[in-house]
Amino acid sequence: MTLEDKVHGFRLHALRRAEELGNVSAACRELDISRTVFYRWKKRLRAYGADALHPRRTSARPGRPPLLGPVEERAIVATALAWPTWGPNRVSLQLARQGVHVSPSTVWRALRRMGLGRREARLLAVEGHVAKTAGLLTERTRRNLRRTRHVAVDEPGELVCLDTFFIGKLKGVGQMWQITACDAASSYAWAKVIPARNAVEAARFLAEVLVPQFAKAGWKLRRVLTDRGSEFKGEFDQACRDLRITHSRTKPRHAWTNGFVERLQGTILHEHWRVAFRRRYFTRAHQLQLSLAGFLRFYTRSDRTTGTGPRDALRPRCSGERRLTRQTRRPNVSTALRYWTA
Repeated sequence: MTLEDKVHGFRLHALRRAEELGNVSAACRELDISRTVFYRWKKRLRAYGADALHPRRTSARPGRPPLLGPVEERAIVATALAWPTWGPNRVSLQLARQGVHVSPSTVWRALRRMGLGRREARLLAVEGHVAKTAGLLTERTRRNLRRTRHVAVDEPGELVCLDTFFIGKLKGVGQMWQITACDAASSYAWAKVIPARNAVEAARFLAEVLVPQFAKAGWKLRRVLTDRGSEFKGEFDQACRDLRITHSRTKPRHAWTNGFVERLQGTILHEHWRVAFRRRYFTRAHQLQLSLAGFLRFYTRSDRTTGTGPRDALRPRCSGERRLTRQTRRPNVSTALRYWTA
């Protein structure tokens, strides 16, 4: 017996019970129903017969209309998987630049419905997709995010922060390191993949990359800030003296003093390497350098947030010019993905 049959039988029983007692009020009290409902059932029985006492089938109430169409959902998923380490705020800003205006909370709810609400889930989705065609990739790099503190400077070249970090030991490539530099005035970034962390590589990076770049832009590199690692001693100190660059070191256990480059390395690890190692299988050192260079072009030439990102470029210094300027060009998802195929 279904629920509808039970309701239909109860209503017929109420009408029969009233006839047996000869008192509608007594029957309603006994069955705990109102007299209004009783007479409504009795009216239906007289007009349409016993079948009229079956409960009416009502359709479900229309719920809240969907806020997202299929086009918006596909755009959210595409952007979230193109940049799996971005949060809802960054995804919402990027979509707004493409003409898709959705709030961060809407982005988060859409990703959660699809099982992509957590960063690890998005990274695993990218890793699983690429693994179907490229096989198993290298093991994940270690987490090395550090907190930052602000360093105030007036112009480019006044202070450049340097540091190194271990990329990983790649099969067929060996141990690879990255040396990174960040100009404290403009947040302009330089980075290079090196096979060893030693003073020779650091001195070569200073003399062949940093000094020519600042000279080309018309600024003088006057001071560098490093930690007390062995790679910033010996040949590196000698290179600083030859180039007349002041070399400052942080205090022991004061990594936040060099916070500019520490946070930059965290950004490169977080937004580039963790994604790149899930998209590609690197077999040569120059492939790592090409991939890193592509990300740095995107990083230094685009306003990736709401206006607090790095400057667009070190422009050649003009007469009376004392600061850097931004270009108005903004990247889209296709621009962000372009360096993956480099």
